Amino acid sequence: MTEPAVITVQIVDDDPFVRRGVSDIFAKTPDISVVADVEDGDQVPAAVAAFRPHVVLMDLQMRRVGGLNSTRELMTLAHPPKVIAMTAMDVDDLVVRAIEAGAHSFLSKSEAPETFHQSVRAVASGNTLFSEDSLRKIVATSMLLAVPASVSMDVLSPRERDVLRIMATGSTNADISSELYLSETTVKTHISGIFVKLGVRNRVEAALAAFRAGMVT
Repeated sequence: MTEPAVITVQIVDDDPFVRRGVSDIFAKTPDISVVADVEDGDQVPAAVAAFRPHVVLMDLQMRRVGGLNSTRELMTLAHPPKVIAMTAMDVDDLVVRAIEAGAHSFLSKSEAPETFHQSVRAVASGNTLFSEDSLRKIVATSMLLAVPASVSMDVLSPRERDVLRIMATGSTNADISSELYLSETTVKTHISGIFVKLGVRNRVEAALAAFRAGMVT
């Protein structure tokens, strides 16, 4: 997927200071534009329909409709925006449930502005920004995702397993392409095949399946 020239972002958080702070983070980034911000999950569908953002930065705990339910609703759309779950913690149980709901990535509100920039650019281009340590913390939680712990990697071809092993470390398509001497188009084709064969919806779920299968230690 090609990253759009200007990535449009919608911020969802019930704290006005957080909304203002996150907006300020993107104020001087010419390739990222905040087009809307709303204070609760029940306002998300109308704002997404009106502004059609590429990426939604979604707080997970709000007063009326939480980020989990709002993310699930967005994922029912024909062309949903990418969702980055925002949490006050580095990795917590809500992050796991957000991935299960369909979030494409996750981000602590305490991250540096540069990490916010990188995360938005990553999901807009079809990648996901996360760390191996974050994935290990998620795997260690008791909450199970839609990906079964016993999923077999035998359904994957040897090359797909190579791609998955590298992808599970948080690598981008360009990183995978460079390491395996493949074109990015071929990498994308392998990733699509991995998603179908493992029954996962995004790179985070695929990475978790690889961790649980012992492909990444």
